[in-house]
Amino acid sequence: MTERLYEIDSHISEFDAQIISVTKTEDGYITVLDRTAFFPEGGGQASDTGAINGVSVDYVFMDNNVIYHCTKEPLEKGKAKCILDFDRRFAFMQNHSGEHIVSGIVNEKYGFDNVGFHLGEDFVTLDFNGVLSRAQLDEIEYEANKRVWQNVKFKAWYPSKEELQKLPYRSKKEIDGDIRIVQIENTDMCACCAPHVKEAGEIGIIKLLDFEALRGGIRIFMKCGEFALKDYRNKYENALKISATLAAKQNSIADVVLQLEKKYEDEKHKVSALNKRITDNIVKGFNTELDGVIEENFEIKELQMLADGLHKTYGGIKSAFSKCDGGYNFAICGDVESLDEFFKYLKTKLNIRGGGRNGMVQGCVFADMSEISKYFKF
Repeated sequence: MTERLYEIDSHISEFDAQIISVTKTEDGYITVLDRTAFFPEGGGQASDTGAINGVSVDYVFMDNNVIYHCTKEPLEKGKAKCILDFDRRFAFMQNHSGEHIVSGIVNEKYGFDNVGFHLGEDFVTLDFNGVLSRAQLDEIEYEANKRVWQNVKFKAWYPSKEELQKLPYRSKKEIDGDIRIVQIENTDMCACCAPHVKEAGEIGIIKLLDFEALRGGIRIFMKCGEFALKDYRNKYENALKISATLAAKQNSIADVVLQLEKKYEDEKHKVSALNKRITDNIVKGFNTELDGVIEENFEIKELQMLADGLHKTYGGIKSAFSKCDGGYNFAICGDVESLDEFFKYLKTKLNIRGGGRNGMVQGCVFADMSEISKYFKF
């Protein structure tokens, strides 16, 4: 059994230990220490990383109360100087501790249970077995940050079985053996194996970013502390670029974008009407001895409109093509039976990606016009 220093003090970043064993595996080596501050993967949280005697520790896991440190290079038995990537560990503690605060508030206010949790390299998800609105999430976020401002205290310990029976703690699943409790002053009490901050002020900020429906409940996307700061910086830089591009103040760029979207939709309608007029003129001036046209800068939708107009006006199989990267976009219209047979034949002769139904096919043919013209009269 490995002594778990991370349970004694979550802020240990360097420690000395004895290397008990080193075992070669298919992927490298696994090392066992007599004591460790490296947190092994568990409870929805990734393991710590760092180094032992200068050798990188990439992954840590626990099996039968023994903690294994995975390295690409071998270590030798004896004394070990161990260093955690503590910036990463601390960011994880900020987010995991923030999750406990949010989950405690949700449980207290709405009675919903946290039924899923994942802490990745730069994001956190929380799953609850009940539905919450954006307005409710805003209230929860504010309450969670109030606990940070109040700097509520965290306490972690292993209560006796007798004491445990009296504690109103949360737990996502049944746990065998000793149970570690993490208590947050006036906020929450939960079974948890992970390291946490000592005071909520260390979290910095709790930000609920987004949410989605999930199996009759809700999944919340959250970032705390350093994760939240990086997220804010990224969004600020993006807002700055958009603001400069639009020549608008940052706090008004959303309104400006909505105005541009309306203008864009208006222009689309105008372009659509213009394209309809152009298509009608092409159909009217079509040479009936031909069975297709080639137009410049036509999109698939416009080619469909054109091919449909030619077929409905003159009958037979009619086509419209427009140059694209690597070949030509196309739309072909005709009576269903004859078009299906023709298109099936065409695909045996040309490199075509596309399809369709009900008398219309469309897609892209990867060929030059000299090849395409063998099967269409332009």
